[in-house]
Amino acid sequence: MSTYFITGATSGLGRQVALRLAQRGQHRLVLPARDAARGHQLQKELLGLGAAEVSVPRLDLTSLASVSDFLEAFHRDAPPALDGVLLNAGVQSANRLVRTVDGIESTFAVNHLAHYQLLKGLMPCLSAQAVVGWTTSGTHDPKEKAARLFGFRGAQYTTAAKVAAGDYGGASAGQACKDAYATSKLCNIVTARVFAARHPQAASFFSFDPGLMPGTGLAREASAGLQWVWKRVLPRLAILVPGASSTERSSAILTGLLTGQVRGSHNGAFFNYTGKELEPADAAKAQWLADDLIATSDEMLVAYRRQVPLK
Repeated sequence: MSTYFITGATSGLGRQVALRLAQRGQHRLVLPARDAARGHQLQKELLGLGAAEVSVPRLDLTSLASVSDFLEAFHRDAPPALDGVLLNAGVQSANRLVRTVDGIESTFAVNHLAHYQLLKGLMPCLSAQAVVGWTTSGTHDPKEKAARLFGFRGAQYTTAAKVAAGDYGGASAGQACKDAYATSKLCNIVTARVFAARHPQAASFFSFDPGLMPGTGLAREASAGLQWVWKRVLPRLAILVPGASSTERSSAILTGLLTGQVRGSHNGAFFNYTGKELEPADAAKAQWLADDLIATSDEMLVAYRRQVPLK
């Protein structure tokens, strides 16, 4: 029996991957959820589809304390070895950047730092053949034409400290939200490459761009009008939009990557929604950026632990 761990499985892409795994049967699924009611509803559905076991432990990625509490409980319960870990949950602010309870810009906090903390804690639980993936985005690349159509200008990484503070050099509030999202997704690609370089024997690491997927929950902070267009109009026009995909198409590729049926030419490879292995933007391959991101992330977690002792 294989065990798969997925964040953000109560909706969108993560949910579709969980459904696919459940339909294969004989898999154990660990699907942390912030909303207990949605988590239990998903649990019931997946068990009905054939999943061997489904657990939906409490986890709030907007709180480093919640991640610590989750890891403590997870290890205490003697978990099974994890054959696949998908760091998929993500947020995108629409009108203004906000901070988490830890005082960190929320996009960086959820999309990168909490997942980084989570994976560091899960590393001892990986099986010998484990696969670890991040859901990222082509918005990180300033040359991505489809992203530019929607106002993205690529990742705007200066230092991790500035990114964590939401400092995007005087950009308008709306542009800063797009910059924060694109930059957090760059951080995902960089982190996948760093783990692949530092822990090549621990797992097979990858990052994945699912393409633009109208209808998912990513626009949940947008205005009511934009949400209606995102959920009702754009899905019907997706075939005409460059770089667009669907949760069904992208989840099929992502499930193949997570289960090891699709593999890249090297550990830490980056894929898009067609299953094609691509080279990420140049910034994702910059050593100074990787060093700064990981060092600062570690420093932030150490500082957090000093402020909030683990139980």
